[in-house]
Amino acid sequence: MRTLKHIKCRKCGSLKTRKYGSRRTNCRDCGYTFRAVKKHHKKDLRWAKSYLFDGASLRRLGERWKVSHMTAWRRVQNTVRKEVEVGTVIGYQLPKKLSIVLLDAKHFKIRREPYTLYVAFDPERKKPLCWLLLPRNEMREGYEQILHLFRFKRYNIEAFVTDWHTTIVGTVKDWHPKAVHQRCAAHLLQEVFRKIGGRRLYATEYGKELWKIFRKGAIGFEKQGEARRYLNRMKLHYPERTKGFEVLEKGLDGIYQFTKRKDLLIPRTSNAIENFMGVLEQRLKTFRSAKSPEALIKIISQLIKFKY
Repeated sequence: MRTLKHIKCRKCGSLKTRKYGSRRTNCRDCGYTFRAVKKHHKKDLRWAKSYLFDGASLRRLGERWKVSHMTAWRRVQNTVRKEVEVGTVIGYQLPKKLSIVLLDAKHFKIRREPYTLYVAFDPERKKPLCWLLLPRNEMREGYEQILHLFRFKRYNIEAFVTDWHTTIVGTVKDWHPKAVHQRCAAHLLQEVFRKIGGRRLYATEYGKELWKIFRKGAIGFEKQGEARRYLNRMKLHYPERTKGFEVLEKGLDGIYQFTKRKDLLIPRTSNAIENFMGVLEQRLKTFRSAKSPEALIKIISQLIKFKY
């Protein structure tokens, strides 16, 4: 083992060094103070995986690793990709061909300022295609940047499945007017669920039987005409729930758009991307409030990288 007098100064290279404190060394020639043994900063992916997958908070991870919660957070940050930026479309394993796309957005608040995460999902491979974090609430700009990437890749997109938010409807109509735009049947059923009484009604046996009728009208038929005739018959049996039937009948055109392209396996719901958003929400709920949008997009990107 080297003695203290043989340690070179990291600044001037002199061997005239002396012990200065418990861990540091001082050079007699230039006066530079440094560590005799450089601190080892390793980047262990297990740190990030522990934070992203086991649902532990930073304070709990700090107790597990026997460090402070801020040191635990710095360890996690050291393992994430540095080139991820806010306002940039991040693509992940983009395929050579793409015909069906699921689009959705998720809202966050960072220091009381609204941010929106825009995501495109591939229903065939069950993987996210690309994502983008932008300030402010849901706008067309986020979806336009994603569709601009798809146009640059020369994808022939023939169908979209979304929740029919106003911004998505306008964007898809302008960029892909000939594509089939399927409305998510699950989102329409959620609207009907609120109209007929919600959880209070569903807690009763009558409510459960009634809900089966609405579900069958939305996803139980392959043709829109059959579903409309079924709902007209059910209206006569349940006249007190006319409002719910009217909402469902009004949305039949949107949720049966998949019948226009029977050659494509267009999903009737956007449950695949909703499950993906649920995974993000489940993990980020222990994240409390992000300190910056840069930290948020890095954590989201690292979670997607590990999971898929």
